[in-house]
Amino acid sequence: MLEILAFALRQERLRVKEYLLIFFSLARASHSWLCIGKHFSLSSSHYWVGILSAKMALYSVEQQKALSAFLGNRFDEFNELLEGFGEFVEEEILPTAEEIDKRAIFPKENVEKVFKQGFAQIPFPINVGGLGLPYLVYIGCMEILSKACASTAISLEIHGAVCDGLLQFGTELQHKKYLGPLIRGEKLGAFCLTEPDSGSDAGAMKTKAELVGDHWLINGSKMYITNSGVADIYMVFARTKNGYAAILVPRDAKGLKIGANIPKLGLKGSSLAALNFDDVEVPAENLLGEDGMGFEYAKRMLYGGRIAIAAMSVGIAQIAFDKTVSYSKERVAFGQKLSKFQITRSKIAEMATEIEAARLSTYFAASLKGSGREFEREACEAKLLSTEMALKVCNEAIQMHGGYGYTDEADVHRHWRDAKLMTIGEGTSEIMKVIIANHILGPE
Repeated sequence: MLEILAFALRQERLRVKEYLLIFFSLARASHSWLCIGKHFSLSSSHYWVGILSAKMALYSVEQQKALSAFLGNRFDEFNELLEGFGEFVEEEILPTAEEIDKRAIFPKENVEKVFKQGFAQIPFPINVGGLGLPYLVYIGCMEILSKACASTAISLEIHGAVCDGLLQFGTELQHKKYLGPLIRGEKLGAFCLTEPDSGSDAGAMKTKAELVGDHWLINGSKMYITNSGVADIYMVFARTKNGYAAILVPRDAKGLKIGANIPKLGLKGSSLAALNFDDVEVPAENLLGEDGMGFEYAKRMLYGGRIAIAAMSVGIAQIAFDKTVSYSKERVAFGQKLSKFQITRSKIAEMATEIEAARLSTYFAASLKGSGREFEREACEAKLLSTEMALKVCNEAIQMHGGYGYTDEADVHRHWRDAKLMTIGEGTSEIMKVIIANHILGPE
């Protein structure tokens, strides 16, 4: 049915808005709604789910205003899709987020449900199986998803980076064999760059790949790889005699060993593990683009990923902020609601302003990328601003909840723990400053 609708859209027999509404209706009808009791035993999460459902839609007015400013007269075409996606996330993803964090379980069902909504297809061209929608719409959906469950969002963010790399640098055969199934959600991707001795200094990687006849032979190890063990396709970066290469490795490749899931501070539901490559053999055709260009490909993919990380950070901060606003209106101290105190109102004003500034920076970078213009500096600025903002806002949210904010029951510190990784993954805040300064002042 999706292919028929895409064909009709190409033939201009359907307006974009009609196409989106039909597609979204089909996607929503393709699965049954989650029965919370069947899957999880929830503790206090019903409290926050109730508050969020009643008072704060995940697709907020503030987000709508920001998107309308960048999408202009095309905003109405996509607004109902975003509203529908927000409702889906609120009803399907949000109720399980707290339990996923507590039990540190990979949100497999969440990922599958989001895939069924066509999430991964949003920014990709119709000719490769995508929906051909603006990249900014994808970023808006990423923000919504991150408000509900950052563990689910980070897995899909990494997946999206792999898809973006395949689109930019992959062959037509790779588009058909790998990109199509990935963006349709039939397979999950992993981005494999970091190693035990090379994090920010990615050029120090030791994993090697040698072209032997008609296949690549890969040896080495990777560390802290998101989606390890659950991904079907691993985009592996390795040294070659020509420099660096990006090579696609299927999960069932002989010699690929995946370590145990690594316990971590936040994003507890996401899979994170080490990979070992012991004479892993894959066909020569699995090389992405040109041999020797792998490091450049990784950097270009990371720039796009940084916009998605910025969107995640805005979403994480927004949900912590929303909980804080609700709490301040209900909590009574010294004979009046917290929301009546001047210091509370001052903090709320600062938090709201910082969130909005980060959102606008993120959407600006996304708009540049979506229109094919240079966006590298703006992506780093958005990531730096948004990730540091999220950490600050989430810290303030805990403080404003008082002792209750420190407890598991409040489900507020989860957002701070999730936000911390945003300042590290896909380029630390310190590296973002180096890149921004280099764009302004030139290399040191």
